[in-house]
This record gives sequence, structure tokens and C-alpha cells, in this order.
Amino acid sequence: MEIIDGEFDEIRPYYDSEVDNVINNLLSETGFRKTVKYFFPDVAFEVIEKLLRNVHTIRDFQTQFIARLVNGLEKRYTEGVIFKGLENIPEGKGYLIVSNHRDIILDSAFLNTYLAQHGHQTSEIAIGSNLLIFPWITDLVKLNRTFVVKRNLSVKELMVSSMLQSKYIRHTILDKKTSIWIAQREGRTKDGNDKTQGSVLKMFNMASKGDVLTSLAEMNIVPMTISYEYDPVDVYKVIEQYNKKIDSTFKKNKVDDVAGMRNGLICKKGRVNITLGKPISAELLNMPKAANKNIQYDEVAKLLDKKIYDGYVLYPINYVTADILSQSNRFQEFYSLEDKENVLNYIQEQSKQFSGDVELQKKMLMEIYANPVYNKLGK
Repeated sequence: MEIIDGEFDEIRPYYDSEVDNVINNLLSETGFRKTVKYFFPDVAFEVIEKLLRNVHTIRDFQTQFIARLVNGLEKRYTEGVIFKGLENIPEGKGYLIVSNHRDIILDSAFLNTYLAQHGHQTSEIAIGSNLLIFPWITDLVKLNRTFVVKRNLSVKELMVSSMLQSKYIRHTILDKKTSIWIAQREGRTKDGNDKTQGSVLKMFNMASKGDVLTSLAEMNIVPMTISYEYDPVDVYKVIEQYNKKIDSTFKKNKVDDVAGMRNGLICKKGRVNITLGKPISAELLNMPKAANKNIQYDEVAKLLDKKIYDGYVLYPINYVTADILSQSNRFQEFYSLEDKENVLNYIQEQSKQFSGDVELQKKMLMEIYANPVYNKLGK
């Protein structure tokens, strides 16, 4: 695959040679300074500034600034993050880590912080251009090894952009031997029902001339599952979906996206578990050939979904809501009466933020937690 010099400049993360200038720009941005003060209220900004002035590489930025931020969020807003499966991605090659997606920032941030702390190269991260609301946010995420996936394009623009993304992903994994984290679908799962989009798989292969399965297999696809005990933005997801249900013209605005990013960081998460599965290359190569490409992509999506479901860690809230919605006691062995009472109290408390059809929204809230049970164990 021929790469033209500068071909990826519009979407790629920053290089080490660009770090000093970008940090100078960040430190002069009022929005960045306010954000840092918000998340480090007990630290004088001069201390943060001194730290960042001594950062000259992307890895320095990730280990000295981002990791500290993520570790602080973990201590303040979670009951611990457990990571499993590092042995499935040994160093020396790049992996395409395809993950379910619950939180805009933390899903990939937890992964990369863990990788960095264990001496592994961090992965590059895909992020939608709709989230790059201010220039300083673009600078911040591209310092954190993020590349841009363009959103809200015409059909023609989408084809060109998807081809560029495909080339970039393949170049990063196969030539640079660097891993990439990407969500299994566009945007976060809003109802807990994680499903891989065939269009995402098609994009992976656009820059390849090989057959579907061989081309996907050579990218070392690794399923990743992130399980939050409490989805940090469950209420906001329900309100968004409810508004779309009652008003077909409803659309989020930039303020909603900023709130989503902020609340995902600071709202209750409980226990968090991240599981990296084994690469699925061998299973792809052994998969029967389908009648056409679309069917083949559907079969691959089902395989990835199963692997992601296998990685779920289920908590009492998942089992309790599954039993309530199915009006059964099928999963009662997995929770106590105290657990059930705590879950009911949580649902009731969260529901105070709803207006309109509260009972419908309460049901939608419980589905966020019940769907992982149905997906992993069946209805």
C-alpha cells in the first residue's frame, strides 16, 4: 500500500516534534486552564504548567499528565478498575482493538493508562470529529495519540474519508506495528445492547485488495469489553433516546456533547472491568465463505459480538434489572435481597431526573443494565 507523504496530516495524532508548540498553545487557552483546575482543584496551575513544560514527547504527556488524571478519576469516581487479558496482546505487532463503547473518554483512557503503566506501547484512539468542539480539545486529544474520524459528511465525502481512515488504520497496524482502539459502532451504545456495525468492518477493509476474511485477519483484531457497574451517563442516554422517541427532529447540540464528556468523567461508576480477548484471526480464516460480502461482514459482526459478550463482567444491578424486566427470578442466585433493594433505590433516585413519561424512561434505564445479561446469557 503506497503512502503519500503528508497524506494523513489532517487526521493523525501529533508527532513528538510537535509537542512543545502544542503544549505552549494549550497553556495559553482559557478553556484548558479551567478544565485542568476543575479536575485538579487542589493543585496550583503553576505546578501543572511546570509539569507540562517538561513534557517533550507523546509518551511523556501520556505517562506524566494523562495517567495522573485518569488515576485521580479512578480513585475519586470508581471502586476500582480491573484489567484482564494483557497476555493476549504481546508486544511486537499492532492490534486492532475493537471495543464496546459506553463512555466518550474513559473507555480508551483506562486501557491506555493500564498499557503505559505496564510498559506497553499505548494504542492510538479513534475519535469522532463532532466531539472536537474547541481547537484546544483537538490539541489535547491529538497529544494523547488520537486520530480523527470525520462525522456528518455527504455520501461522496464519506467515501473519501472512509478510504483515508482505512489506509491509516492498516498503515498504523501493519507498517508501524502500533495498535488502535476503535468502537464497534459509531457513537456510544445508548441502551446497553452492544452491536458491531457492518459499516465499521467494511471501512477496515476499504484499502485492502484481498478477500474479506483474509484482509480482516491480517489486522489482528482483538475484542475488548468494558463493563461499568454503573454507567456514568445512564440518565443522559435515556433522556436523549426518549427525546428522539417523542420528537423525530430532536438532535443533540455541542453543549450536550460537552456535558456528556464531563459527566462521563465525574459521575458514579462503581466497579469497572476491562477484558481484552484473544485475537480472532484464526477464527476468521476458518470461517466459511459467505454468499456475498455483506453476509460475510454480518457473520464477522456476530463473531465479534459474541466475543465482546463473553468478556462482560455482570454485577447485581444487571441481574436485578433483567429479572424485573422479564418478570422472573431467573437470575436471583446472583444477587441478595440487599442488592435488590440497593438497585431499586438507585433506579428510583436516577428517575427523579426524568420528566414526561417517567415510567417509560425508568424502563429504558433498566434496559441499559439488563441487555448485557440477555446478550451474554440469553433471554
